[in-house]
Amino acid sequence: MNKKISIVLLLCVIVAMWACPGSALDTDRVPETDTIMGWVDDLCANDNRRVGEPGGLAGEDYFYERLMELGLVDVRKEPVYMDVWRADSWSLVVDVEGEWVEIPSSFCVYTGFTPEEGVTGELVYVGRGRESDFKRRDIAGNIVVADMEFGSMPYLPVILLKGLFFYDPAKTIGWWDKQVVPWSRENWRTNYIEADDTKDVYGRALHMGAAGLVWILADQPTNNNTNYALHDGVMKDLPALYVGKYDGEGLRELAKGGATATLIQTGVVEKGVMHEVYGMLPGVSDEAILITCHHDAPFRGYIQDATGMATVLALAEYFSGLNREDRPRTLIFLANAGHFYGDRGIEVLVERHREDFFSDVVITINLEQVAAGEFVEGEDGEYVSTGLPQPRVVMAPESDIVVDALRDAIKTWDLTRSIVIPLTAFSERPPGAVRPIFDEGIPIIQYISGPVYLLSDADTREKIRQDELVPTVSAFIDIIEILSLAPEEALGGSVEE
Repeated sequence: MNKKISIVLLLCVIVAMWACPGSALDTDRVPETDTIMGWVDDLCANDNRRVGEPGGLAGEDYFYERLMELGLVDVRKEPVYMDVWRADSWSLVVDVEGEWVEIPSSFCVYTGFTPEEGVTGELVYVGRGRESDFKRRDIAGNIVVADMEFGSMPYLPVILLKGLFFYDPAKTIGWWDKQVVPWSRENWRTNYIEADDTKDVYGRALHMGAAGLVWILADQPTNNNTNYALHDGVMKDLPALYVGKYDGEGLRELAKGGATATLIQTGVVEKGVMHEVYGMLPGVSDEAILITCHHDAPFRGYIQDATGMATVLALAEYFSGLNREDRPRTLIFLANAGHFYGDRGIEVLVERHREDFFSDVVITINLEQVAAGEFVEGEDGEYVSTGLPQPRVVMAPESDIVVDALRDAIKTWDLTRSIVIPLTAFSERPPGAVRPIFDEGIPIIQYISGPVYLLSDADTREKIRQDELVPTVSAFIDIIEILSLAPEEALGGSVEE
């Protein structure tokens, strides 16, 4: 971009933010809560939106049709080919004093299948599965039982050490509060492409010749036994199941006693397809802002990620109502595929379009798990609401303009319990579905929350804080308006640099 134009745009942004510290959006054109929830309900009409499955394909079609209705241009569904893993049946039965008793269980995605009669062996309990837990255990031909260990994130150190901005006016986040991170499994981290990869429970069980593995979801609230991990799209050999934490208490004791069990997980792996779906709203400039969310979900996926998709649709509806001359930059709206397939969809899209529209993208906004309510396990062992929003983390470039835009929008629209941190606060690559875009050197704003029910079938409609849908959409309208005027070089780092 011409340096003089950049300076003029920067001055425009500064003047606009100084003159209008609140919001100047046309509230009458922001989709209403009922409209947004209508999209959410439509997206969640099927039991799941898994890659290559009927529900996943229906979700892609739905997003495509909405973009067409809104009048976006160059609306496309681009295929990404993959293997569809599908479990048809699963069970775990244990010999309890001569009587075969079934322990409620659920499949473990992308793990191995058994014959129809299953695999039978002695249960071997290995705790959290450290290397020392496996020593002197008879693993070969038997069924390993292990406690799944979720990671956790204490809020205070993140806020104090990493935070760029923190908004919690009611002071609802305490000094010692922490976030259980359901997608971070401390004792299952790898995908076993390498034959000698034995760093954790699954790898050790596999390479020591186990017949099967049963994970007790020890850190997952309630007795829910569903979980969708590892969702890397890598087909693995060792069959595995999940058991809820309370059913796991009894299973743990049976395993310590060396009970015999039969594990069944049958299914198929077949060729399939998923789609990247996107459309454009041309602006005055070919430079583009990409607004995205992944469309696949392991179960119905209200929070993961129907609310995110509906937020993207709401932004598309708002900006499609503007004249082209009122959009300084082109806007691209993308529902990306295969987050639950190792983010393969976005990888393919970047490979295909590195030289065309990705070369014009100056910043990406990724919206995941929008308007999530905070739920904890109650005294009756079921999920109960705390009445608060799930704390949300917004990962962003350390850019003065970006951080100021986020701060103003979050305060204006009262998105409480928001923590803004640098994009690379935890690692060289940010989490979430857009890492391949980050790898291209494109700045990213990533809105993400991590409720404990996220990867289970407990991700249901009542988990949505419907009163936050319109404010979240409104906040990102404000942010996009500011970023549409900001010079490209100011989006990825400090203006002073």
